[in-house]
Amino acid sequence: MKPAASILLLTTLTGFAYGLLAWLGLYVATGTPAAARLMVLSGVGVGLVLATLGLMASALHLGRKERAWRAFSQWRSSWLSREGVAAVLTYPIVLGFAWSELRDPAAGLARVLGVAAALASLGTVYCTSMIYASLKPIRQWHNPHTAPDYLIYALFSGGTLFVLLHALAFGTGAAAAALSALAALCALIAKRIYWRHIDMQTPLATLASAIGLPKDTPARPLDAPHFTENFILREMGFQIARRHAAKLRRITLGLAFALPLSLSVLAAFELVPLASSTLAVLCAALGLLTERWLFFAEATHVSALYYGRRI
Repeated sequence: MKPAASILLLTTLTGFAYGLLAWLGLYVATGTPAAARLMVLSGVGVGLVLATLGLMASALHLGRKERAWRAFSQWRSSWLSREGVAAVLTYPIVLGFAWSELRDPAAGLARVLGVAAALASLGTVYCTSMIYASLKPIRQWHNPHTAPDYLIYALFSGGTLFVLLHALAFGTGAAAAALSALAALCALIAKRIYWRHIDMQTPLATLASAIGLPKDTPARPLDAPHFTENFILREMGFQIARRHAAKLRRITLGLAFALPLSLSVLAAFELVPLASSTLAVLCAALGLLTERWLFFAEATHVSALYYGRRI
């Protein structure tokens, strides 16, 4: 599939945003000191800004932007519509959570709304993941790893932001950094398992099975369906060379996960926590953009069989 810049921004920014909001909600739910009120409110502002920017970027992918409102009308059957509804419903929950934290951080309402904000944020990420996981013609997406991985990456990326905010507010944050390091380790392992899974998968179909022959029967088209590139080849027949994919995978593992993991460990031991957490956020952002690009570039749509491509 062709990686669209607008979708890369959407999935990366909203991952950071909703992951951070989930961390903040759970942080308040466990009981926060009054001194952390400003950090929590600032974090809510950062999370909502990033979520808004991500959702605005997604609108750039629409061919008829004036019809964007119709995306909310199919929530009974469409995960894309459910994502939009969940994103909109998350705003009042998070704003109510911020209001209760501003009014009385020790009150039970703040804790309840903190849990609600975390669940709403992660629910939105889940809806985003199911847009891809529900697409049966793309084997790299339609598998048991896609939805859990989206949630893990959101918690990991949001965790790096949370640690940075904590370091800015208090100059340290050993416990938060340790949890962020654990999330980074889980994300790294999840990514390796996902790549192993898609590399070992057998094709959904072959050119032979598409025309009713046994799957392993050698078959090839006599003539090309088209002599020029068309929409399907541009959008669904995007291909990346194996050597480039291998190189980008190494970059992703190092930049998106290994470096933030190491930097979070440094912050956990209170070794230059502010600098470490800042670098962790930057590395995670650049690395996850690369990971998102690969997620789309390595996906193969079954329609490419018509053009003699392997899927």
